[in-house]
Amino acid sequence: MAHGEGGRTIVVSNRGPVTFTRGESGEREYSRGAGGLVTALNAVLRRAENAVWIASAQSEEDVAVSKEPAPYEVEDLRIRFVEHDPEAYDLMYNELANPLLWFVQHGLYDLPYSPALGDETKRAWEEGYVPVNRNFADAVVETAADQDSPTVLLHDYQLYMTPLFVRERLGAGAFLSLFVHIPWPEPDLWRVLPHYVREGVLESLLSADVVAFHTHRYARAFAETAADVLGAETESGVIRYRGREVWVRAYPISIDPGEFEDLAQSEDVLEQERFVKGLPGKLLLRVDRTDLSKNVVRGFLAYGRMLERHPEMRGEVTFLAQLQPSRTDIREYAAYMEAVGTTAEEVNEEYGTPSWRPVELFMEDNFPRSVAAYKNYDVLLVNAVRDGMNLVAKEAAVINEKNGVLVLSENAGAHEELGEYALTVNPYDIDEQADSIYAALTMPEEERGQRAKALRETVDSNTIEDWVEAQIQDIEAYRGRR
Repeated sequence: MAHGEGGRTIVVSNRGPVTFTRGESGEREYSRGAGGLVTALNAVLRRAENAVWIASAQSEEDVAVSKEPAPYEVEDLRIRFVEHDPEAYDLMYNELANPLLWFVQHGLYDLPYSPALGDETKRAWEEGYVPVNRNFADAVVETAADQDSPTVLLHDYQLYMTPLFVRERLGAGAFLSLFVHIPWPEPDLWRVLPHYVREGVLESLLSADVVAFHTHRYARAFAETAADVLGAETESGVIRYRGREVWVRAYPISIDPGEFEDLAQSEDVLEQERFVKGLPGKLLLRVDRTDLSKNVVRGFLAYGRMLERHPEMRGEVTFLAQLQPSRTDIREYAAYMEAVGTTAEEVNEEYGTPSWRPVELFMEDNFPRSVAAYKNYDVLLVNAVRDGMNLVAKEAAVINEKNGVLVLSENAGAHEELGEYALTVNPYDIDEQADSIYAALTMPEEERGQRAKALRETVDSNTIEDWVEAQIQDIEAYRGRR
């Protein structure tokens, strides 16, 4: 990634690519991080010479690694862990980033009642979010020592203040970008945040050279917010503010199709496939975290409504919900998990028979079963309230063997690329979702095949490598204009 011209590449995210532990033998061991972001950033680092990945120390052994000479090398990665004060990190993560920023950016608040902001919010900002971001900036500056023009690639909403603190110390020579992996709301929703957060974050982001999103919709919303809140000048993907030019870009994140094709034939997946293929009738599938933004409860209500309207479908379809528990220590999430279980059971009680359970619900992380289900679904439901992207829709499309139909929320980031070949739904309209599930289950085979083929081709035409390449080209173009 422009190493010779641009100096060292430094990738920064809250969670890192590995977590270290001490094994029973006393030896240091590590496990690879899961999730789309880790996979994506690994692809970035593969393209960069002498790159370093900076991340928060998550375990006791990570803290021990953070005290050793950095960067620490493991396999093909060079890692630098940042140790945070535990109380400051808790305030950043559990009081400010989650839920406040996450809830505002996903439109999850019931605004007549929440949030109720005050001194506790200010404390979480001043004693948590800001110090943790300064800590990240310190690590970036140390890692960039003796580099004329490092490339610093910051990721996600935990690090909104880091660009400002890095720019203050590294000056104009450093290239800074921040990639926002979650939705960006319209200006009125951004104004839910207190002044010091809404303006502080925007001032910091506009000290970067590029601010990136997964969709053009979110990029436009960010530019509108900068104009509305700070009075910045915006014009076709460029924001001008205090003498600086900031590019606002959309790079839709994707997957490595070959990785999923290999996974689809692995022993663990083939073993789980026996269970999946044994479920009665056609397979309606969802694979999600139990996050409020994923809209799981309305999905079950819509399925129940479909069974109510079409009694002939009873026993002819099974809804497999593969859900991974998420943020269970946050009160709203624990309550939502409970609502998910209750709603699924109500559908089963209302419509089930002695030989058929309408909903098969699993609240556990079982990736092989998810991949086995990707191969065998007839309908995939992705009805998120809002999503930065939603890689499930892409992962499933490349390995499905049933010409499965995608029912897709218009507010999922993936809709910009995949919506033309999916059945589009309003995530708040239960009847529309019910009708779309029925239409997908009963769609003629020829149309199913055409849609499935187009979905696969769309994902194949924009892989994770294309995502990286688009960013590299813009980094070089931005540098070239100086």
